[in-house]
Amino acid sequence: MTSPSDGGLQAERTGLSWSRTSLGVGANAVLLAVRELTHDEPGQALVLAGAAAALAVVIALYGRHRTRLLSRAPLPSPLAADRAVPLLGGAVALLALVTGVVLVLP
Repeated sequence: MTSPSDGGLQAERTGLSWSRTSLGVGANAVLLAVRELTHDEPGQALVLAGAAAALAVVIALYGRHRTRLLSRAPLPSPLAADRAVPLLGGAVALLALVTGVVLVLP
């Protein structure tokens, strides 16, 4: 719960969390790409690296949108993002799972 003196901090925290998530997914993309490009024959994980990079961009753009939305007064109603947050969260979880499988394969 936020206090009345917490004005503007919710939008800042939201922006920071989206930025961290975007950076993490982007780092995943870079590591996958480097791993594949250092092999003699790049494999299908290069496609996964591209998808991860695209997901990082989508997360960054959506996070920027949410930050701007939450910095407005009055706050939007409904406040929670019903579809985008679970969809992006699921995409990040799926990316983590697929990356784990790709890293275990030879």
